Amino acid sequence: MKEHTLPRRIAALCAVSVVAVLGIAGCSSDGDDSGGVDSSVLGAENKATGEPLTIGFISEGKAAAYDNTNEIKGAQTAASYINDHLGGINGRPVTLKVCEARGNPADATDCANQMVQAGVPVVVEGALGTVDQTVDVLSKAKIPLVLHFTSSPKTMQTPGVFGLMNGMASIFGAPAYVAKQNNVKSAAIVTIDVPAAVAGTAQLGKLTFGNAGAKAEVVTIPPGSPDPSPQIAAAAKANPGLYSILGTPDFCAPVIKAVRASSPEAQIVAIDRCILASAAKAIPGGYKGVKVGTTSNLDKSTEDVKLLAAALDKYNKGTPIESNSAYGWSPVLALARALNASNATLTPQGVTDGLRSAPPQEYPLTNGIKFQCDGKAFPLSPNICSAAGIVATADEDGKLSDYQIVDDATLFKMPPR
Repeated sequence: MKEHTLPRRIAALCAVSVVAVLGIAGCSSDGDDSGGVDSSVLGAENKATGEPLTIGFISEGKAAAYDNTNEIKGAQTAASYINDHLGGINGRPVTLKVCEARGNPADATDCANQMVQAGVPVVVEGALGTVDQTVDVLSKAKIPLVLHFTSSPKTMQTPGVFGLMNGMASIFGAPAYVAKQNNVKSAAIVTIDVPAAVAGTAQLGKLTFGNAGAKAEVVTIPPGSPDPSPQIAAAAKANPGLYSILGTPDFCAPVIKAVRASSPEAQIVAIDRCILASAAKAIPGGYKGVKVGTTSNLDKSTEDVKLLAAALDKYNKGTPIESNSAYGWSPVLALARALNASNATLTPQGVTDGLRSAPPQEYPLTNGIKFQCDGKAFPLSPNICSAAGIVATADEDGKLSDYQIVDDATLFKMPPR
């Protein structure tokens, strides 16, 4: 028992920091389009003919401050593709029961209760800021919850929750990976000055950088600071070779500007939530050269994106290839792949057992990352089903390219006790 206490505490703190830094679910997007669409990548028709299977899908949807409805379109596109080309799930055509939480905890609870009342065997979510409210309801009903990635202590610790992609590998692993690749010995982690964000970032940020051979200091910026130059100038005295930035676009843009002024030769690594094309003009040189930790590879030359482009063209024409549509498409398609591979019984317990017993499967829109939900993929949480993340390079406007898989388990190795 004792040796597991520290990893669990760090995992909880870091998950809290993810929530504190990212805020509510709204995601930045590349705005990448599909270019020419090759419908042949969909493969031959293999229509599902069995009894319809209803699964739940809870999304933020459209709220006053943001519109994540493309996430729903991505999920619906995945269901249509599964039904027409993969033979459904175990031969049964998939119907999505969709509910929008709109960033409201009460609505999220209501959505989860609707899923319980509908008797769905599993619920899927992409990026939900109010995910904990759905966990509370679904775990009591013993309905498994499948997430694009976990984002809170509850999602990392509650049995029956499956985070298919590894958000921590992209958020915390990516900058440490870049530091290791470039032999950086000193780094600065810049985060918003919120207790949960600072505590989690200090724990896991320092752990991953330390394992990469770099000493990291945490730089905190108060919320709403118009000019972070004093804090960045103070951090520059330690001559960091890399700055890791965690925040929203309005936080990150002035930080990147200040880093460029104080440490023009330093590498900058940011989370994908930082990047927003409309904010690029406020930064000298824009985002050019910034490395970005992300959970979806949206390079349109990959087979994964060609498949998504063809599916969107067939089932939801006009929906862009971007992070929101990816967050709907990927976990729904991945769920089908895992359940078909395990030939699971399509009841809540059967889905849970099927996910746990399924052999490794390729996670959509990662260009090769595998997931397996046997509880052994990631040492900080049995609910995380993959070890790897993704890092890409931004151009001046924030468009990403040169995606690379970050798969270095040593970055998350716990210190000896």
